[in-house]
Amino acid sequence: MEDYIIFTIGDNYYALSVASIQRIIQVPFVTAIPNAHPMVEGMMSYEDRVIKVVNFRSMMGMENFQETTTGKSQKLLIYQTQNAFFGIKVDQIEDIKNLDCSTLKHVDKLEANEGFVEIDGVVEVDNRLVNVIKSVSLPMKEKV
Repeated sequence: MEDYIIFTIGDNYYALSVASIQRIIQVPFVTAIPNAHPMVEGMMSYEDRVIKVVNFRSMMGMENFQETTTGKSQKLLIYQTQNAFFGIKVDQIEDIKNLDCSTLKHVDKLEANEGFVEIDGVVEVDNRLVNVIKSVSLPMKEKV
């Protein structure tokens, strides 16, 4: 059993291990990076560093987020592993749950994410299927 942050992108649910999330914040001003990969929305100042911000909607092949009349705004997960440190822009944070990954159902590889998001499988939480993410990689600009 491990704690996961469950978040949404559109009507889809995803879970990332709490161990890989340093913080959850409101999306700050993001400065565009010229010639960056299309999934990289830009860069931002975070503590004493400048980090890149990726748009998880783009990683999943979805259109840009539309602000709703409810006033809900996107959130930014500060993602940190041994080899990565960047922000991941998501629609909403739903919950933090302790998931039993032994009940994980493996799925076919997703085509939309181009290898930047590794899905471990799917687990049912509160009668919803949640995609459990193993890792997220920062997209780099393709060489021309």
